[in-house]
Amino acid sequence: MKKLLSFVGLLLMVLTVSAQIDQKAKSILENVSQKTRSYATIQANFDYIMDNKQMDIHEENKGNIIMKGDKYLLKLSDLGLEIYCNGSEVSTYMKDANEVTISPLDDETGEMMNPSKIFTIYEDGFSYRFVEEKVIEGKNSYLIDLFPENDDIEYSKIRILIDKEKLLIRKAEMYAQEGNVYIIRVNDFKTDVQAPDAMFSFDKAKHPGVDVIDLR
Repeated sequence: MKKLLSFVGLLLMVLTVSAQIDQKAKSILENVSQKTRSYATIQANFDYIMDNKQMDIHEENKGNIIMKGDKYLLKLSDLGLEIYCNGSEVSTYMKDANEVTISPLDDETGEMMNPSKIFTIYEDGFSYRFVEEKVIEGKNSYLIDLFPENDDIEYSKIRILIDKEKLLIRKAEMYAQEGNVYIIRVNDFKTDVQAPDAMFSFDKAKHPGVDVIDLR
């Protein structure tokens, strides 16, 4: 579970670079961030994949996320997992156990578990390199590689695929040092959808008998 949440958060993390600046990549990433922040809300359906060819492992799950500023609601229905963030605290609900863990949104949680970061990719801890522009699945796309500048980051490389026309990220491949490859593939976007603030807070009344682990 910790690995999954760390992955989701890092994938969805704002990453900038302080060295080895590739000007073409920098320009594209800045445009992606500007475009993303122009929307009041973003909703996306995605596939979450883990591959390890050496161990012949392939796991695939579907997810949905809706984001509004610093608030988000992430659902991985195949895993029975829901994560609510109302901007000040994070509630992680496990359906099978009917258990929710409530944590403060401190700096570490914000960086490692905020899935809204997936669409804004260039602010801290990585250098980046423009790879190529090509047509992928019928869409003009940019490929950019991110390389960690911090030994604490467990990924050796993250490759992102950006829709050239929409300036939104369609796919991220994260290469972990132990041999796993984690992939998030975005299938569709909706922008500026209605999203009341209440939907980003876990409602205990809707989950009778829920076991609450309060870490605040």
